[in-house]
Amino acid sequence: MTTQDKHLLPSTRWQALIGVVPFFAFGLVVMIGKMDQFSQVPADLIDMIFYLLVLSGFLVGWIRGFPLWSYGYLGWALLAAWLNTNSMIFGFKQGHSIWIPFGVVILIALVWTRTFDPVKILMRDIWNDWTRLTFVMYCLAAFMCLIYDENHHPYLLLLIGATILIVTAGAWFFLRSSNILGRILSVVVSCFAASIPMAISYLTWDWRAYFGLPTAETWYDNLGMAPMGYLFLLMILFWPALIGLIQRFTSHQTSNA
Repeated sequence: MTTQDKHLLPSTRWQALIGVVPFFAFGLVVMIGKMDQFSQVPADLIDMIFYLLVLSGFLVGWIRGFPLWSYGYLGWALLAAWLNTNSMIFGFKQGHSIWIPFGVVILIALVWTRTFDPVKILMRDIWNDWTRLTFVMYCLAAFMCLIYDENHHPYLLLLIGATILIVTAGAWFFLRSSNILGRILSVVVSCFAASIPMAISYLTWDWRAYFGLPTAETWYDNLGMAPMGYLFLLMILFWPALIGLIQRFTSHQTSNA
């Protein structure tokens, strides 16, 4: 076991269950938005319920010193606020006011704990375990896998459901892993597995005709930019590995001093 692996403490089953909730919940938000049965439910309301959910998890995670499961809530809270910046919610353009609830949560956490120690713990743990930041990035990867924007496949809900299970499973195995390899495989396998429903979607409905594009010359042309998109996902997921390289370099320099 390496020095870094000693910091890779896995979540308990209950902690992992709590940690995968936002991934599953966002998938449900996407699915509800595609279902005609919920066409009368304001999409803004559903989005704000999700935002409050992840902010609540972020708050609890801060108070408890940012355990591993809380990084997913941090990632989704940042992503939800960013995605809704300058969007129209309940008929009002939010602008940067959508970040106010995020700031309020931070203020509540500071008043509750009366210390910046949780932030120091957050920084220390990311320094000793760069995969925690990868888990934050995994939220963006999950979003890109789940969004299915402008997709009108006849079995769209089934495809989204399969993707929800894959993405949620990736988060579960990440949280339960106790070594770097296990965590890397959890998110990589999840992202590539999530590409299967997406590929099926591209290959089995005429999205080119829907968007007024010429007919594809080969079957793999129907995949569009999806393969490049997944390469981009891998770059997003693993740039935090640079922290691990810096940590090892500085440790090596210190030991040789």
